[in-house]
Amino acid sequence: MKRTILALLAAYVLYVAAGIAAIQFGALERFYFFPYFSIKHKQDHSGFSTDGPIVMNRNRYRVSRQIVATASGLQVMTDTLPTGQPVSFTCHLGDSVSFQVPLRQNPPSVQPDTYPAPEKMLVVSDIEGNFEGFRLLLTSAGVMNEHYAWQFGSGHLVLVGDFFDRGLNVTECLWLIYKLEQEAEQAGGKVHFILGNHEVMNLTGKLRYLRRKYRVNADSLGLPYEQWYAADTELGQWLRTKNVLEKIGPTLFLHGGLSPEVAARHLSITAINNVARQGLSRPLNVIPPKGSLEELLTYSQQSPDWYRGLVQEKVSASEVRSILKQYQAARMVVGHTPVEKITPLYTNQVLAIDLPHQENTARGYMQGVWVEADTFYSLDNRGQKVKLW
Repeated sequence: MKRTILALLAAYVLYVAAGIAAIQFGALERFYFFPYFSIKHKQDHSGFSTDGPIVMNRNRYRVSRQIVATASGLQVMTDTLPTGQPVSFTCHLGDSVSFQVPLRQNPPSVQPDTYPAPEKMLVVSDIEGNFEGFRLLLTSAGVMNEHYAWQFGSGHLVLVGDFFDRGLNVTECLWLIYKLEQEAEQAGGKVHFILGNHEVMNLTGKLRYLRRKYRVNADSLGLPYEQWYAADTELGQWLRTKNVLEKIGPTLFLHGGLSPEVAARHLSITAINNVARQGLSRPLNVIPPKGSLEELLTYSQQSPDWYRGLVQEKVSASEVRSILKQYQAARMVVGHTPVEKITPLYTNQVLAIDLPHQENTARGYMQGVWVEADTFYSLDNRGQKVKLW
């Protein structure tokens, strides 16, 4: 028995060593050394490229700074925009993709957190700056057309966090969501942008996953990246109105998951969101008191945007049922913890949807969750719809 254990341990050590070597030499992009745990090739050659705009709100005007491609190369453009009247700008992605974004004339309001079930929904998480994959999924599902205009009518688009970091088109993804949200409202639909841990990290100055491109672009724009999403910027103000937990029909949507530790506090959905939003204003060097509600909801591994225990099945089925009963919900849909395919867990009471979108996009493939009449499907950009339950 002892020899068997030693042999298995030696084989595992060799497996890990080979994986690390493959990562270092670029033979692998990602290596899983344990279920749900991986390391990635970290070389980052990204640099100065198109970006923005970053729109800063002043008392009587707005200042816009962006990097655009011109015939003579990349250039930094600064514009002054009036307030109190209709204003739009062009968001550029490279030299071939662009779309118009109207700026809101009034400050956005904190979003409701409970909604009746719509006729149809498309749900996706963890896009991580992957604009091309996001575009591919939204156009193929009929959420927007090839001109980046909303065409989903009264349908709902549910974005379950982590649109920041890792990818190279975070800013463009955010402006597209900002634009579609306004168009959806006008059509009787809705865009739900639920904050994930990477949104929270970028809003609070924790930038360890930031790509090199954004540091270089920040220097070129003369605007430190830490200020790109400050409370006085258009996107920063808008993001601070979002929730970490929403209930749509009988389904809870959140990035990480509801942990037993959070459920034990018997907080309402609104109370959870209020505490989480308050945490966005906490200075980086101020740590909430140990054991406090703020620490639990904004700083701990049990928080709604960090918890992985559901997808890793560290929670008993009875605990999951109890959490759902507490919120009068039938299920939770979560991202954050990577899965190879859309994965129902706990007899369809948890749905894990954090897919390897970057790798899939490279193969011309994207997948999300389609919900219609309380029936859940996986839906890909080729039109294949497979019933989950």
